Amino acid sequence: MQDLPTRLSPEQAEALWARQAALQAEAAEVLAQLDLLACASRLGVPEQIGSAASGLMVWRDLDIGVRCRAPGAREVLTALLPVLAHPGVLEAHYREETGERSPTGRPQDERHYLVLRYRTPAGHAWKIDISVWRSDAPRPHLESARRLRELAPELRQAILWIKDVWSRRPEYPEQIGGVDIYAAVVEHGARTPADFCAHLEARSAASCA
Repeated sequence: MQDLPTRLSPEQAEALWARQAALQAEAAEVLAQLDLLACASRLGVPEQIGSAASGLMVWRDLDIGVRCRAPGAREVLTALLPVLAHPGVLEAHYREETGERSPTGRPQDERHYLVLRYRTPAGHAWKIDISVWRSDAPRPHLESARRLRELAPELRQAILWIKDVWSRRPEYPEQIGGVDIYAAVVEHGARTPADFCAHLEARSAASCA
């Protein structure tokens, strides 16, 4: 196992929380610059989810979910066209994950999925994930964010610290992501990046070498 920090100084902790607050404020600006929620509301009920909703941000990644009644691809892309045509949007990838391509294989999880790369007027690069669900039933994401917001401060700080360290690795977030870190802290007692690596190696999920 590589040498990983086992102690977080008060100064380091303060810097982590200051960066989290700055990223959350910047995320709100991005939503306003793209008028994203207003465009998404043409389809259904838009919801800010993920780390921006839980207050545990370590990088410029924004997640939006939209609960709808079975929209088609044309309807989705037409509603979001003002966002896609924004001059700051440098890339847009679309995938229709319906039928057998549902992310879980279940009909209730069918969605239209877009990933945008956006550069702000200040020059900051953001990744924006938009899931347009083909169901208007409540999703678990908001409840998950609420539970994370209500965790004890020491648990939230452990999550933020581990996410900050891990987000610098190539495995994050595709192979090992926030959900893995949340579970390790809340369910398995991880409190440091070294603890998290030990947890991963114990279940053979990844090597920290």
